[in-house]
Amino acid sequence: MIFSSIKHGFSQAWSHKRMLLVFYLANFLLAFVVMWPMRAMLKGFLGSSLMGAELAGQLNWDFVLEFFKEVSTAPNVFGSLVIVVPLIFWLITLFLSGGALAVFAMQEKYQPAFFWGSAASFFGRFVRLALWSIPVFAVLMCLQLLWPIVERIGFGSDPYQNVTYWGGWIKLGLRYLGIVLFFIVLDYARIYLVLHDEAKARIAIWEGIKFTIGNLGRTFALAFFLILIGLIALLLYNPIANALSAPSGLVIFLLFLVQQVYMLFRTLLKLASYAGQMHLYTGLTESEAATADEPDGEADLAGAPA
Repeated sequence: MIFSSIKHGFSQAWSHKRMLLVFYLANFLLAFVVMWPMRAMLKGFLGSSLMGAELAGQLNWDFVLEFFKEVSTAPNVFGSLVIVVPLIFWLITLFLSGGALAVFAMQEKYQPAFFWGSAASFFGRFVRLALWSIPVFAVLMCLQLLWPIVERIGFGSDPYQNVTYWGGWIKLGLRYLGIVLFFIVLDYARIYLVLHDEAKARIAIWEGIKFTIGNLGRTFALAFFLILIGLIALLLYNPIANALSAPSGLVIFLLFLVQQVYMLFRTLLKLASYAGQMHLYTGLTESEAATADEPDGEADLAGAPA
């Protein structure tokens, strides 16, 4: 069911091209707004200097340090962007996800009125859902604290250096595992909220926890393969982007096109993850409901060997 969910997810995402365009343009416009202040400062700093040609090549840290040293407003602007932009991006994505999940739940074509209406309808509940998920995040982050306990019990208060070294990697793995599980719970909580039009965020987050734990292997496997697809795309993109580093108008234009193709694929992957998770959730819940509705005798007969 995992690979059928992935296939269904990409099929649904690609069949809703107008919705794909909405997500892509939202990301593109946000990136444009973010880069405009930095572009203005770079233009004022470089002027007509030939140093600007270096920006088309590999990152020059000497230039970066000189830029932050000479332009007094750069650290404040950059610091503000680092804090504000991720928050704005998260809020925009959260808003749009309500419309996308509603479209996938209805299994109908994209209709602007329905998409934007659903996005607005679910946005407030999604924000409350995110607030209710904070304790879940805190608990999952405590997973990394399990290893020091195991280390102390198994190797004492002064373990060997190799134990400490590999223990650091294990703690890092547990940290990332906790982050992945958190987003899985939050995703299925949003799906429950949309499918059942649930008004109470705490009920939705509890249902997301129950579904994730009850189907841990399948939910984690689906998330793992989607993350793996994203990593493969990144590994393919980086060498191409690094090769397009000559200070030439044509090369810069080609780099821009490659970047946009990559961003479009990332947007497609996000929509595919929404549709794939929706497919997995509805498939498993309908299967569980059908099993629960069977008479005991039929259920026993169905489970008996031939």
